[in-house]
Amino acid sequence: MIKLGLLGNNISKSEMPNLITKLGNEFGFDVKYELFDQASKTNFNFKKFLSQIKEKNISGINVTYPFKELALEHSIKFSKETKLVKSTNLILINESMTSHNTDFTGFLNTYKFNFNKEPSKLVILGGGGVGKSVCFALLKLGVKELYIIEKDHIKLEKLIEDLKKQNEQVYSIKLDELIENQHEFDGFLNCSEQGHINTPGNPFDGLKLNSNQWSFDVIYTPAITTFLKNSENSGAKIITGIDLFLFQGIESFIIFTEQEKLRKKIMSNYDNIREHYFKKLIT
Repeated sequence: MIKLGLLGNNISKSEMPNLITKLGNEFGFDVKYELFDQASKTNFNFKKFLSQIKEKNISGINVTYPFKELALEHSIKFSKETKLVKSTNLILINESMTSHNTDFTGFLNTYKFNFNKEPSKLVILGGGGVGKSVCFALLKLGVKELYIIEKDHIKLEKLIEDLKKQNEQVYSIKLDELIENQHEFDGFLNCSEQGHINTPGNPFDGLKLNSNQWSFDVIYTPAITTFLKNSENSGAKIITGIDLFLFQGIESFIIFTEQEKLRKKIMSNYDNIREHYFKKLIT
C-alpha cells in the first residue's frame, strides 16, 4: 500500500484524495490518501509534522496553501522546477526529502490544453506559492508582458526580481490602475485564495471583461467562482481551476508511484477524466 496525504488549510472539500485513489485503482496501486487540515490549529510545526507522518509510513505529501514556501525550507533535494520557482507543492518523504512543483508543470499543460498561441499581455493576482508557479510557467510559455498584483510589497519585489532574470517585461500593477486600463490586457489570472468557499469574494472586483479577453481562476471549490461567473457573463473565455487540479494531480500520481511509463496512457484518457470531474464539480 502507498500512503500519501495533503497538507493545507481548509482542504476538507479537496478532490485530491479522490483523484489519486481513482488513478491508483485504474492502474493497480493500493493507495491510502489522508488529509492534514491545519486551519483550526495554531503554532504549526513543520518539523514535528514530518516526524508524525514518517511514523505513519506516509511516503509523500502534496502541499497547498499556506505551506508551499515553508515546505521548501524542509526539503533536501529539489527538482529543476522547484529550484526555478522556489516553491514546492509535493515532497517525497524519504532520506533525500525531494521536493517537486507540479503546479508549474500543471499550469503549462493547462495553458496548452486551452490555447494554441503564446500568451500576450496578462495580469496575475497573487504572488504566493501557486502564483509564483504560474508566473514562471507563463515565462516559459513565452508571455510578452506580465503584470502582478500582490499586497505584500516585499514578496512582490522579490518575485519581480526573480522573474526579470528570465524576462524583463515583468511589472507590478495596482488593482485600481488595472481597472482603469483593463481593455489593454488579454487575460486575467486569479492565483489568490479569494473566491474559495471559505474565503468568498471577487479578487478582481470592478473588472468588466469582453469577448476578446479570458480569465483563469486557480480555485476549483467552487469551480465557477464569482470572478469566473462575472467574466463569463461579459462574454470572456473562462478557464476553471479544474484543469490545473487535474494536470498537477496526474503529475503527482506519476511522481508518487514512479510510473513515468504510465504518462502517455493516462494523458490519452484525459478528456474522460476531465469530463468526470467537470460533471462532479460544476453544478
